Amino acid sequence: MMRGPATPIADPPAEEAWDFGGYPYALEPLLLPPVDATSALAGPDVPAEHVEASRLIGALAEGGPTVYRGEPEELFWFRWITGHQVCFLLWRLMRQLLEEVAEDKATTDEAIGPLSRYVDGYSAMLLYTGSCTHQIYNDLIRPSMRLRHRAFSGSWAPDYPHVRALLRGRPQARLTNGPSELDDAVRLHGRVHDGVAARLVPDGHSLLNQAPVRRLNHGLLGIAYDSYFVTVRTRVNRAQAVGQLMRRLTAIVRDLSANGLYPFPDDGVLPDELRLDEVVSCAAGMRRILADVARAAAGGPAHRPHPMGSGVAKAARA
Repeated sequence: MMRGPATPIADPPAEEAWDFGGYPYALEPLLLPPVDATSALAGPDVPAEHVEASRLIGALAEGGPTVYRGEPEELFWFRWITGHQVCFLLWRLMRQLLEEVAEDKATTDEAIGPLSRYVDGYSAMLLYTGSCTHQIYNDLIRPSMRLRHRAFSGSWAPDYPHVRALLRGRPQARLTNGPSELDDAVRLHGRVHDGVAARLVPDGHSLLNQAPVRRLNHGLLGIAYDSYFVTVRTRVNRAQAVGQLMRRLTAIVRDLSANGLYPFPDDGVLPDELRLDEVVSCAAGMRRILADVARAAAGGPAHRPHPMGSGVAKAARA
């Protein structure tokens, strides 16, 4: 198996300049393994340059450059597409860990820490992709999904079924030996998910619910979903997956340093779920959460738990 990236879109991010997509808030295609590929991200193939990239993300999270101010449409389109791509990568990393635990290739103690980081990262990405103003969502994002398909739905995401049980609080038996930071991370995810849905679609009427289309070709839905989010299925190893993750996390942390989570005034009111202390903590600590995700992804096959635990999980327990 190749030890390093095989394509420029998996190269380590630049230390000084924005290089993701060639200019600030550009997009890059995401390469993911086929949905039916098991153990696709197994192995220790995370080169040293990706460990260095995780350190760069940690440094940026402490206070990076603030020169990349974005215009609303370009900024939020970048967040919508790139943030979802990070979710897909996190689902694949979660799936790999779950497979390793099920096959006795990793212990529960080895898996709990990274899984908690990835779930917290997913919660952060839900807030990040849902940070657009109501006008941008209703004038740009929602119509773009409807133009792809009248019934366009997040339920079509090809990789989500493999982590659905975990994210709904029903992990495999080996991960349920008493309360853990993973339980707290999953609980927080549920609150964030409900809050973002309430903020973006306050009437609860999704495109899927509103669409007159009821006979759907399920063999095509995942392909349509991938293509909307600029995602291609091909053979991808762990090094390539982590390299793509590092590039996106670097760009996102630079964006947050420049713009904050909610950079433009919005006349909408945050729903109660997004005003809970642990959700506010997740939003305020998003850059640190993403730095923790980068460190976990660069950790190789040992999957050592984070020594200090999850800061978000601590807030949820407090």
